Amino acid sequence: ADPEYVALFAAAFPEATSGATINQVVFALASFCRTIISGASPYDRFLAGDEDALSEEQRLGMALFNGERFECFHCHGGVQFTTSYRDANTPAADARLVFFNNGLYNVDGEGSYPAHDQGLYELTLDPDHRGLFRPPSLRNVASTAPYMHDGSIETLREVVEHYVAGGRVIESGPFAGDGRLSPLKSGLVRPFEATDEEIDAVVAFLEALDDPELVTNHALADPDASG
Repeated sequence: ADPEYVALFAAAFPEATSGATINQVVFALASFCRTIISGASPYDRFLAGDEDALSEEQRLGMALFNGERFECFHCHGGVQFTTSYRDANTPAADARLVFFNNGLYNVDGEGSYPAHDQGLYELTLDPDHRGLFRPPSLRNVASTAPYMHDGSIETLREVVEHYVAGGRVIESGPFAGDGRLSPLKSGLVRPFEATDEEIDAVVAFLEALDDPELVTNHALADPDASG
């Protein structure tokens, strides 16, 4: 056992009579996660009344993000920018977690994702669940590249372009296929027209979700990271 962790667990759980238990690990992680509060992004400041917090381009991006053409808000709505967010105050009727297939892969022409990474299907073994994943929060998304569940898209602009195209085409290799034609793809993911300026505006809005106080808070950084 790592002596540092032994000492930390002993200090955090002085009543314990043995080594760390899984419940203690869960409690420790939950306690840490509750300290990760993101609420000082330009978007948050704009909502709080600072009309100068967002540029005109970012305001346009916000309108597009929440509009029925780009439809981003259907999967990334709410205070945490994800429809899979739940907390202790969530009504029981709304507690169902949602999953989406975004047309990232269509390996066999029948909607399959790579065999090692099939999403919800790996838990349910329901073929219709291939490629289903929970949408993540978009808070601080500009600081969390690469993107998608498997990190297979490098930039936010490429992510937006993926959705404008209605899915991804992989021309060759073991994962070749046309995600736009996946029979399992969510109906929210379909091709539509968008200008370069509109795509840039959505990206600018996404960048406005970064909280500089949070992403530079050394108290939340990896204590073992160098530099």
